[in-house]
Amino acid sequence: MEWADESGRHLGYVVAVLEDGGEPGPEPGGRRPWWHYNGADGPRAVGVKGACECGWRGERTHPVHRGDDEATEGYEADTGPYADWESHVLLAEGAVPYDVEQLLAALGRRIGELAEDQPLTALRVAARVERTAPEHTLEAVRAARRGLVSWEAIGRSLGCTRQAAHERFARHVKE
Repeated sequence: MEWADESGRHLGYVVAVLEDGGEPGPEPGGRRPWWHYNGADGPRAVGVKGACECGWRGERTHPVHRGDDEATEGYEADTGPYADWESHVLLAEGAVPYDVEQLLAALGRRIGELAEDQPLTALRVAARVERTAPEHTLEAVRAARRGLVSWEAIGRSLGCTRQAAHERFARHVKE
């Protein structure tokens, strides 16, 4: 199984860990799933770890649960290699704090409620959010640049390219 993050820059998967602690070497035509290393036609996996196409490898080795791929990979339970990969993505891409996620979700729900009974009020609220968002974005960009954050990282956080972020904000930022 493979996992993709919302940015599309991280594709996670599970790699086999062999008895010597290493990973199987590259296979012709690409990598083989961890479950192919069952000892029948080659080495046997004694554990697994999370990995990412960006080059990251998990530090922790997790047990193989023979016959239970979901338990081995940890996707459904948010454990094991999957949880390690998720932590990697959060560190690499930056996580939106839980309280902010909750506030945004509550705002979205409230606007939806207003839209049902008071659509014009819902429109005024949505318009106010649209008007204030650029101010908050600009302040965050300014703070990032003061902290010497690269235009590439700023663009990635905004969901655009380095060049697009620079073109949009550089004239508003003192460098």
